[in-house]
Amino acid sequence: MKMEINTDEEIHATSSWSDFTKKTWNCLVKNTFLVKIQGAVLLGVALGWTLKSYGLVDSDIQLYVGFPGVVLMRMLKVLTVPLIVTSVIMGVSGLSVKSSRKIALRTAAYILCTTIIAVIIGITLVVMIKPGVAHAVNQEEIGTIEEDTTIDTLMDLVRNMVPHNLIQACFEHFKTDRTEIKIEDYDYINGSVMTNETHNRKQGHYVSGANTMGLIVWSFVFGLVLNKMGGKGEILVEVFAVINETTKTLVKVIMSYLPVGVMFMIASNVLDIDEWETIFKLGKFVFTVMTGLLIQAVIVLPLIYFLFTRCSPMAVIRGVSPALMTALAISSSSATQPITLRCCEERLKIDQRITRFILPIGTSLNMNGSAIYEVVAAVFIAQLNGMHLNFAHLLTIAVTAAVASTGAALPATGAVTTLIVLAAVGIPAKEASTLVVVEWLIDRCNTVINVMGNCYGASLIYRVSTQELELMTRRDAANLENVQVNVSSQASDNDIFHSDVSENEDIELQILRTPSECLSAQDREEENV
Repeated sequence: MKMEINTDEEIHATSSWSDFTKKTWNCLVKNTFLVKIQGAVLLGVALGWTLKSYGLVDSDIQLYVGFPGVVLMRMLKVLTVPLIVTSVIMGVSGLSVKSSRKIALRTAAYILCTTIIAVIIGITLVVMIKPGVAHAVNQEEIGTIEEDTTIDTLMDLVRNMVPHNLIQACFEHFKTDRTEIKIEDYDYINGSVMTNETHNRKQGHYVSGANTMGLIVWSFVFGLVLNKMGGKGEILVEVFAVINETTKTLVKVIMSYLPVGVMFMIASNVLDIDEWETIFKLGKFVFTVMTGLLIQAVIVLPLIYFLFTRCSPMAVIRGVSPALMTALAISSSSATQPITLRCCEERLKIDQRITRFILPIGTSLNMNGSAIYEVVAAVFIAQLNGMHLNFAHLLTIAVTAAVASTGAALPATGAVTTLIVLAAVGIPAKEASTLVVVEWLIDRCNTVINVMGNCYGASLIYRVSTQELELMTRRDAANLENVQVNVSSQASDNDIFHSDVSENEDIELQILRTPSECLSAQDREEENV
């Protein structure tokens, strides 16, 4: 008896272990990209420490080791301009709404307000916490991007928003510098220098780096014009759509090379690390981003929803919890959209006319989590490089991050959008490779906040737009009745028309027939036959 019990327990333990192994393997297969990235990070750390332990830390070896990572960054930079231009044009040109203008305005206001709040939260936290500033560095030792004033930077921002050549804007932007000019007065009588003064003179010129703000502004303008043109601009919209899809496909192709590039980038960074200060800064960066995401998810979004609907925000969270878990697992707002639609329509009972309009737009434009991450990442990298950002630089980062986050619906595209934000201010992108170590974790949390913001927005706009939806329903019913009446009246008119025609044919035949008394006897016989 004891032998049978032991045998059953062994069989049960074996089956449990096999089930656990299968589940683990399936989980690894589903998250192949994540496993590759984490493996690349571990291999890069191991390679870096191995080279460091053998004393191979000179600049030439570091350059050779980091070369595949440099190739990866160059490939990502190639796609920044077409990705941001086509994403903005497609997003703006697809905003036409035939259902209700009020619903469209409410949707735009919700997306704009939540994005602005997210950017403000990110900038406030990163400026207060300062995750990229070392404790041992004094404030006087921190340099600036350039010795310019806030007014000069704001004027450069406006100049770059109106470029005189869009082709040049793809690789150059305008910048005002201050140059020192020494003025010497010479005493010709005594043969000596009397005074030696130094004056600062402003001089504007073009520097290397894409004019991101100009491209964003004019892409927005082109999108509005194509939206107004309607059918005439559909061909050009389709061209931009094809370019956008091609760019996203190329991003996916580059992502297959990402683990190789990440491994050598991490190894190069390990060779460059002389202390654990960088790792400590990276931990503070993750803490800053997570704090911003928690504030947006726990305070901002529920508060906005409650103020406008007077309903419990927890009902929305419970209803869309499957979509949030899916977003956390696959790290893609676009891939989560079908599940988000089903949760909003079946669990929250939101009208399909609202969900089918808001959720696709929100998936492309409403990226609160990504906006927080991009702002914090840009300022963090500037702090790592010892740069001081004034108000104009922070404003540029905020606007660029808000717009660049609209292209973050794909997984693991944070590196591309981060490069866009860095290029807008002129921050070196070398240190951006350190973010890849933690991007796999932050990107999943960003996606959860993005999906949560879209679900809150759909539920909010549905509850405040009940009158418009009822009016639309009555209008559709009236239009359907008119169509039915027109069809029935047209059918009756056709019947009358056909009956009149037959009668007229008979009349005409009768009129054409000759009276019998006027015919001859032979003709009467032929007619009778």
